[in-house]
Amino acid sequence: MKLVPLGINGYYPSHGRQTMAHLVLPDGGGALLLDAGTGVGRLGDEPARGLLRGVAALDLLLTHYHLDHVVGLSILPAVLDALPVRIHAPGKPLVDADPAEALCRLIHPPLFPIPLTEYPMPVELERVTGEAVTIAGLDVRLRRQEHPGGSLGVRLGDSLAYVTDTVADDATADFAAGVDLLLHEVWADAGDEAVGGHSAVDEVARIAVLAGVRRLMPVHHHPKRSGADLERLAAELARRAEGVEVVLPEEGRVYEVAAGQRA
Repeated sequence: MKLVPLGINGYYPSHGRQTMAHLVLPDGGGALLLDAGTGVGRLGDEPARGLLRGVAALDLLLTHYHLDHVVGLSILPAVLDALPVRIHAPGKPLVDADPAEALCRLIHPPLFPIPLTEYPMPVELERVTGEAVTIAGLDVRLRRQEHPGGSLGVRLGDSLAYVTDTVADDATADFAAGVDLLLHEVWADAGDEAVGGHSAVDEVARIAVLAGVRRLMPVHHHPKRSGADLERLAAELARRAEGVEVVLPEEGRVYEVAAGQRA
């Protein structure tokens, strides 16, 4: 499996970083995009553009409907040409929203000139309400997280777990146990109060150790963090999460993800 982080910021773009979007390329073919922040714009750039050549469709899984995770839906017509898109959108009880109502309100006049149903490529909207689904040929597990309106934690087989927009939750350790790579939000610095349903450095390090993951990739960064701030944050995570490799993501870079082993 390959992972290409396209946007690693929370809230708004800054310091050359975009908001949340991560492209996953399963070994068996297909393509899965986790969230659709402004990082969607990087789908039009290499290497993501080349990696999508020959793919029959792009599957897109949203964790929730806050703007830094969905505003990139408006960018899709500019970067995907005619590639069909299947949007897997959570509904109740996973989040407190109706997918069609949420997305058709945003991607629709007067907020956007054309609705999703009139995009130049075919767009399917699939409502997700269960905790186990198959997307892009992958076994996907989902869990509701504590965040205003709810959000999804995502596990892709034993390879990768994507945990963003949530308070630090010990249940995440079991959910992500044994994966090769854990993408976990790190909105607040160690010792700071992580307001708004988010997590802090010390808490995330503890969860990574409890989960027994091989690698930890911090995402959903506060937009005020500079590049140097991110380096310091990664070093702090590595110090606290002894035995776990900390990978500071670079947008547009291709990372190999192995099959993990359930702890």
